[in-house]
Amino acid sequence: MRNEKEAVNNSESGGGRSRKQVGIRGLWIFLLILIVIPVTSFSAVAGSLFIYRLYESLPTHTQLQNIEQSVVSKVLDKDGKPIHEFSVERRFWVPLENIPKDLQNAVISIEDRRFYKHWGINVERNLGAVLANVTRGKLAQGASTITQQLARNLYLTSDKTFIRKIREVLTAVQLESTYTKPEILELYLNQAYLGAGVYGVQAAAEHYYNKGASELTLNECAVIAGIIQRPEHHRPDRPANTERITARRNVVLRSMVVTKSITKAAAQAAIDEPVVANPKVYAPPAAPYFIEMVRRYVADKYGDDQLYNAGLVIQTTLDPIAQDSAEASAGRQVALQQARLNRIFIDANKLDRVFGMNRDMVIASFDSLYALKADEYAKLHDTLKLRKAQIAVVALDVKTGAIRTLIGGRDFQESRFNRVTQARRQAGSAFKPFVYSAALENGINPATVILDQPITLVTPEGEWRPENYDRTFSGPMTVRDALAKSNNLVAIQVFNRVGGQTVVDHAQRMKIRPQSLHTGPSLAIGACEVTPMEITSSYGIYANRGIYVPPYFIERITDRNGRVLEEATPKEEEVLSPSDAFLMTSLLGSVVCCGTGARIRSEHKFTRPAGGKTGTTNDYSDAWFVGFTPQIVCGVWVGIDDRLSMGYGVTGTVAAVPVWSRAMIALHRDLPVQDFRRPEGVKGLSICSQSSGLAGASCPRTKVEVFRSESVVDSCTVHGIARGLRDGGAGMDIFGPSRRGGSGSTGGSSGSGGGEQKKQDRNRSMF
Repeated sequence: MRNEKEAVNNSESGGGRSRKQVGIRGLWIFLLILIVIPVTSFSAVAGSLFIYRLYESLPTHTQLQNIEQSVVSKVLDKDGKPIHEFSVERRFWVPLENIPKDLQNAVISIEDRRFYKHWGINVERNLGAVLANVTRGKLAQGASTITQQLARNLYLTSDKTFIRKIREVLTAVQLESTYTKPEILELYLNQAYLGAGVYGVQAAAEHYYNKGASELTLNECAVIAGIIQRPEHHRPDRPANTERITARRNVVLRSMVVTKSITKAAAQAAIDEPVVANPKVYAPPAAPYFIEMVRRYVADKYGDDQLYNAGLVIQTTLDPIAQDSAEASAGRQVALQQARLNRIFIDANKLDRVFGMNRDMVIASFDSLYALKADEYAKLHDTLKLRKAQIAVVALDVKTGAIRTLIGGRDFQESRFNRVTQARRQAGSAFKPFVYSAALENGINPATVILDQPITLVTPEGEWRPENYDRTFSGPMTVRDALAKSNNLVAIQVFNRVGGQTVVDHAQRMKIRPQSLHTGPSLAIGACEVTPMEITSSYGIYANRGIYVPPYFIERITDRNGRVLEEATPKEEEVLSPSDAFLMTSLLGSVVCCGTGARIRSEHKFTRPAGGKTGTTNDYSDAWFVGFTPQIVCGVWVGIDDRLSMGYGVTGTVAAVPVWSRAMIALHRDLPVQDFRRPEGVKGLSICSQSSGLAGASCPRTKVEVFRSESVVDSCTVHGIARGLRDGGAGMDIFGPSRRGGSGSTGGSSGSGGGEQKKQDRNRSMF
């Protein structure tokens, strides 16, 4: 019985312990559930959020399918030759078929031997890298495939983090599912950074070997493949890198043997060659003011990103040979004028006494001497800082308006102010052609006689007594002679006869900005402001038979795929009748033949048919020559930004004509000789050289003058009855000796020959 009771008691006692243990266990389970479920849920949510955000950071399907690498935008000259580049990354796209097999195999052998076998990731290499990185506690090994490197270069940064590595792997898988292996290799070879600021194998080949990628040798292919690992450390154009890149090249070549890309013999032959770079020599930027115009235009219209990254091809109108010639001539002229200004400064401040030196020695060493006391001299009233000679040159195609040459100042680095398009300067006598072409439309002809005599004009500012440059009077003279000699008093009288408003309206029609025009008589001798571009394009109307074409400088812009984004289409506008344009061309031919521009022929040997006009303003602060042939119109301005005098005698003939002549010689080097064609509506008549009336049988000296067909010309009243018409007869060839084919464009001469040449520099406007 006792044993049974004990058993019962033991049973009850054990059962009690079991219930207690079960309760405690249940409590722990409850607590565990209470903790684990939220933690697990939180981890799951956090993990899901992490994966979602990681997914969101990967490139989209559209981004993967539309990879556009940053490519250099090229600027071409008128003949399609490169003259400049715009880029952030210097890269030129080249298709895989133009990349040598040796270069493709070299890169694969050293960077990713299993490239054609994996799906974006080399699992074995990546697992080994992970173990090494975990052991070291940081991302020490990369083991990236070519596809992973491309993913990093295209979409990621180079930060060494595990998150970036995960993104790199996932993006590589995306790329492999989007592109074929050849396409991935092509992208990579055009994307890789290869030192010295160049990207892609084409830019590297040009930079290091001055050749295209397709021309690389096996040795050079191995060198470029070796650069990828540490670009700046291995670039071959630095002597300090020679030993390192040689060793790296040899590793590449031996890797190519292992992958059976080349034979041992080929590898050894390349190893025996030295690593020698032939770096491309980059010429200084050509035509900087012109290029800046291109940059601003494209950036404003298409945006900076397109300009610097989109691989645009921008074909311009620039003639680089003529540009170089004009720049050389402009540089010489600026130096001459600056030397004159230096002498003025030396004499005004008696620097020979200051330095205790002979004046010639001070002049010879002026730049270094001035630098010694630049701060002191800057305090002088007439500081040389304000006396910097400047120049502007622009040349346009007469028929199209294409800008062939443009110089906006003495030094682009010193001043980016483009004086061709931005500087508004007084025109001086260069404005006179607009007065005379307005007069031709209103009854005056080249043979009209005006009395050159003293005149007094009443203006709102009081009485004005204008003068000629040489302060002399010639008496009766024809309009042709007056323009050739740049006579001020005749120009003013013609202006008054025609009417100020008529001249203003005419000048506006000739594309002179109305803001600078006024109806006062001083306008006749150039008391208005124009830009060199403005007045040069206006002169082009005369050469283009009365047709105005706006200046332009971009022929065509295409994208990297050859699609035309825009193309120039010259717009024509007739603003002057062909007959009046020809009459003015004839009159301006007299300036070059035997007037203020005669040095063009006699000294500078530019003999083509040409017309033009000098211009000089008060105190010699502006010197102009604007002139043209049937093909090119060119304008030159020389002066000082602060409108100070360049010194006595610095006229358009002295300062502008030499630059114009040399520029025009270069601009016409490949152009056939052409004459100005006389249009319908113009007749040639034989007139008396003395009276300028229709020549009679008794007139001892005659010449041929051109008139409108409807013009009625009075007979000579000095020598008797008129002989009649001589349409197209022989006369002095005012356009020069280079006539071809007898085009019948005969014009009259000034009739004063050498007397005018003695006065050829006397064209200063007085007001």
